[in-house]
Amino acid sequence: MIKRRTLSTAVFLCSYPFLSAHSAFATDAKIQGSITDHSNRLPGALVKVVGTNQSTVTDYDGKFELAKLDAGRYQLEVSYMGYSSQIVDVEISNNEVKLLNPIVMDNSANTIEEVVAVGQIQRGEMAAANSQKNAKNIKNVISADGIGKLPDRNAAEAVQRIPGVSIERDQGEGRFVAVRGLPAQWSSATINGNRLPTAEEETTSRATAFDFFPSELIEFVEVSKALTPEMEGDAIGGNVNFITKKAPDDFVFNANLALGQNELADGNNYSANLLYGDRILDDKLGFLINATAWKRDWATDNFEPRRGNDGLGIYRLELRDYTGTRETYGLNGSVEYQLEQGNVSASAMYGTLIDDETHYKHRMRFDKDRAELQHIRNELITEMTGFEFAGEHFFGYDKTLNWSLSSYENEFRYGNTPNSEDNSYFVVRFDQKNVGYEGLEDRDTGKNYAYNTIDGGSDPWDQISTHLPSGFSFDPSQMGLSWVELYKIKVNEKDKIVAALDFEWQLNSDLIVKVGAKYRDKERVARFSDEFYAWDTENYGVAPNLSDFTLADQPGRSDYLSELSYDYQSQFSQVASTDDLANFWNNNKDKFVLDKSESALIENGGALGRNFDVNEQHTSLYGMATYTINANWEMLTGLRLTQTDTEVDGYIYLADEDKVESVKANNDYLSVLPALHLTYHPNSQTNYRLALTRSFARPDFGSLTPGATYLEADNELTSGNPNLEPTYSNNVDLMAEYFFDRLGLVSLGVFYKDITDPIFQSSSIGEFGNNTGVNIIRPENGDSAWLAGLEVAFNRDLGFITPELNNFGIMANATFMDSEMTIPDRADKVSIPRQADSLYNFTVYYDNTHFAARLAVNFKGEYIEEHGSSKQFDSYYGDNTSVDFTTSYQLNENALVYLELNNLTNEPLKYYLGDESRPLQVEYYGVRGMVGINYQF
Repeated sequence: MIKRRTLSTAVFLCSYPFLSAHSAFATDAKIQGSITDHSNRLPGALVKVVGTNQSTVTDYDGKFELAKLDAGRYQLEVSYMGYSSQIVDVEISNNEVKLLNPIVMDNSANTIEEVVAVGQIQRGEMAAANSQKNAKNIKNVISADGIGKLPDRNAAEAVQRIPGVSIERDQGEGRFVAVRGLPAQWSSATINGNRLPTAEEETTSRATAFDFFPSELIEFVEVSKALTPEMEGDAIGGNVNFITKKAPDDFVFNANLALGQNELADGNNYSANLLYGDRILDDKLGFLINATAWKRDWATDNFEPRRGNDGLGIYRLELRDYTGTRETYGLNGSVEYQLEQGNVSASAMYGTLIDDETHYKHRMRFDKDRAELQHIRNELITEMTGFEFAGEHFFGYDKTLNWSLSSYENEFRYGNTPNSEDNSYFVVRFDQKNVGYEGLEDRDTGKNYAYNTIDGGSDPWDQISTHLPSGFSFDPSQMGLSWVELYKIKVNEKDKIVAALDFEWQLNSDLIVKVGAKYRDKERVARFSDEFYAWDTENYGVAPNLSDFTLADQPGRSDYLSELSYDYQSQFSQVASTDDLANFWNNNKDKFVLDKSESALIENGGALGRNFDVNEQHTSLYGMATYTINANWEMLTGLRLTQTDTEVDGYIYLADEDKVESVKANNDYLSVLPALHLTYHPNSQTNYRLALTRSFARPDFGSLTPGATYLEADNELTSGNPNLEPTYSNNVDLMAEYFFDRLGLVSLGVFYKDITDPIFQSSSIGEFGNNTGVNIIRPENGDSAWLAGLEVAFNRDLGFITPELNNFGIMANATFMDSEMTIPDRADKVSIPRQADSLYNFTVYYDNTHFAARLAVNFKGEYIEEHGSSKQFDSYYGDNTSVDFTTSYQLNENALVYLELNNLTNEPLKYYLGDESRPLQVEYYGVRGMVGINYQF
């Protein structure tokens, strides 16, 4: 029999000096303290003054304060789900900040004995449930304990288990965060309340890619489904706020080491995390430093059918084999100094993702009767730095002033491949001509295409033929050097200064008012070119063949796309080393000439849509009030005003004059964002919530550029639109929550969003320069849209069935949504881009004081990525179901060992045109896992 461990809760003396009387005429007093158990702070605990409406909730440090109290005797009731409530007697005098003697809640109560066997998973769920229960708005919370008990390694993956939250992935790892199935750029992801600048290789949206930010740096995550006026309002879906670890109340030391492997990749993975913090100078100065590193080898098997002018036929089949090494490093530092009347703090954070990628791509050019082999090497680097100075100052017993000054910078760039001058996505292509493909069709397009069976062709979606003739083989001696391509991108975005000021005044025990202002000065610089270099045959003769290089089988060839029944790998050619090709380029650059007609450059009008500078200022003012109507009703209401001033510098191509000119565009607007939140508590276990809010989404940076990019290979022009309006949403949220005595909750919510001016990617056929039949992609404002949904959650251990199941539990949630919008040139109604119809999570766990195990299933339904001219030509991302497992064992009071496994079912990414049987991209990532040890002192 496992011995149960008794937990206790205490209200401890606050460690910093308190205020003296501020006036001889003051009659108010204040009580301050903190709540913890034997080893952890308890956020979300409810502290009530018995016999009054006055109450408060502990913050994420477990601290609380009660102000505007008259002199006299009081009883405080401290309640926290999972523990029995405790009554604390307090007597205070006028003009006093009361210091509570440390007391330990009675741990001999029978109710405590029912929950003393609290494991690590349950502890995290207790913190989350208490914070959600006592929040003033519709919110979900996950703690560091909850994050650490799932195999989620970056900030994006840490939130995918929360109801209504989904993620978008890159190479199988979480990248972008979305709320309620809406586009990631329609939600806001923030760190400590500040939205971070964005920088990513191919994305020009405002959505921050969080794969660079390790989950070990996070203390709490709070997901607000309905915004309050003190929050930035550019979040139609909701706000996901990552709260980093701060200076502790006492000494803390934690070390975590792990090793692992990826099924498809060679080599070993490792991760390491170190956290150290303490308080010195009579506990006035607290500090913390948290450093983490994660290195992993990865691999991806991918095939991509590219479709021609009729939209259905495959003119190019790409077989892509990726291998690489990713390194993630993070650093978080924080110091805090207690003043006589408040505190000041400083923090710094750093996060980077370095992805060294090798990529071999066999391309069957059905339309050109040639076979191509691309050798690709690139090092992708995302790097973010941030600094913040902040202060909290008390004025009397009822007024608090908070301020902060911060600055953030995020940059994407390529590493020094093939060299520091030409750093790029480096491609060397070899061609074998006159292939003689068989089984192709010309359906009045003038081109020979392959067709899937759904369109009357011969190729099933998972057995698309290479259509190579019998006996054909890739012959390196016949594969001549065609191009060297330098695909160059650099994006740098800075929030040069973010200044915030908030003033809170508790007018009486029932009413708190808060006003504030926030200013952000943003700068974004985006640079792009796609340069093609051909061998100088006039001066140096025939270009080299692939056989002129040292050749070997490509990594991963033997089991490439083994999930499919078609044998692709046996048809592959041997390949050259990308390092050898980089050296070849560096030693022979003078033997190549730039082909401007094939390249996308500013000077030829081919790279205009992704070369632009943005200067933008956000200025916000808000006012809000929180009113306790009576013991059962609470109301929060207010208004936020946000002025956005955007200036974009770019380029435009004048086709008639065949020249490029600089162009400037402005986009300024005022957003008026009211909010009303009502909460009804019929009893201590039940909440009914209503929220009426207005929020918005700014147009993406790339959408606002006045320029355009033309890709000759795809005959496609991607254009911006500087006249776009922001998208607004009027939101209605209803939520009912019931919290069980022991641990857990059941909730049901409905929401509706009335959306105006949604932005979509319009696709049409037109002309560009001397080119006809060009696919022109341009963002436009739609007429209107709506989104409606239902959200359910259930989280409980199974002890209510029988005591023998106390250590078993389930966590389940599901979100079901529908949307509709009108766009020009489409007679039918369409759904909002990137809006999934359903999301769900299901987790079953076992957890006692020593051993824990959890199996988690995460599902995201299909969604439209881009609208076409009809439903058949809408492009979709398919539904995705991931299965993960983690288990841990507590060796002793300080040490824990764990195992984590991701993607147990090897779920593929699927991208298709109109139907899954018409794929555009399919990727497999394999299973990955790690085993490690965590030591905490």
